[in-house]
Amino acid sequence: DRVVPGRHSVGTRRKVFCDRHRFSGGGLVSRRRRGGLWFDREEMDEQRKLLDQLMGQDRDLPLEERTGRKKKFSDPQFCKYYLCGVSPWDTFKNTRSSSDVYRVLGEYDKTCDDECKEQWEALTQQEKDEYGYEYDLMVLLEKLVQEANRKIERAKDRVARENTPRPFTDSEKKQVDVWVEELRALDEKADKAADEGEVDACEAAVKRSVMLKKYKENMEQAKYSDKVTSVCEVTGILLSSKDSEQRKLDHVNGKQYQGWKSIREKLEELKRRNPPPAKGRRQANGRSERRRDGEAYRDRDRNWNRGRDYRRRDRDRDRD
Repeated sequence: DRVVPGRHSVGTRRKVFCDRHRFSGGGLVSRRRRGGLWFDREEMDEQRKLLDQLMGQDRDLPLEERTGRKKKFSDPQFCKYYLCGVSPWDTFKNTRSSSDVYRVLGEYDKTCDDECKEQWEALTQQEKDEYGYEYDLMVLLEKLVQEANRKIERAKDRVARENTPRPFTDSEKKQVDVWVEELRALDEKADKAADEGEVDACEAAVKRSVMLKKYKENMEQAKYSDKVTSVCEVTGILLSSKDSEQRKLDHVNGKQYQGWKSIREKLEELKRRNPPPAKGRRQANGRSERRRDGEAYRDRDRNWNRGRDYRRRDRDRDRD
């Protein structure tokens, strides 16, 4: 199944790429081949994690090699964010917000285990502070919320431009000026007729004035879009003024809204308590970890750009 550049035609390489990948709501999802069948990588990982929870990490080893060691919350395969109350990767799984988490966490294969969470909750707060898991969660959530807030502000700017009324044309401006002058004259005529006791003339002037104001309001209203868009302050999702009440209710009860709400509430809670980093951790280690995260992020960008260059050359060959 390995594709070697230069040894296969463009159509063959494209077919193999499409067979190995598919697009989902969260983006491009890799697939693996087993026994002549294609399986989603994410589905296989979920099945593997489930077997690990039920049968243990050493389930595939011979009986004489199994250690029978009981799992502990500090084992590296378990998600420490889940222990502290919220795992962003698990919260936004199979949603559009999963891409926001991926930009911060990258590939994440930790297991959210309830038994380990019970072990963690049995500890005193002083014992929890020694591990620094809550501090790590606070740092992660702050990054996610800051990125989400920037996304919301960009969406607000775009929506404000879309909701701005269209300007009048030159002919429409002239028509509005004519109506304004006529309205001023009608007001004076109605006042004069009222002073002189001419009831019919006063009523005619008032009636004509009401009609012109209605014309002017209709022309101004036509410059606005019939659908007003707004931005959710919690998720950044665009909402329409034409959405039904059921659609609005589904949004509030949806996975993304509830997830971002729990993340924001958890971040506020952690900020109030201000948990310390892990015992003995140095600031230099934190800087080196952030530098390694940045290098990994740049590596992902280079790999993606390299793949995009391959696809562009394939399209050029097709046109040739």
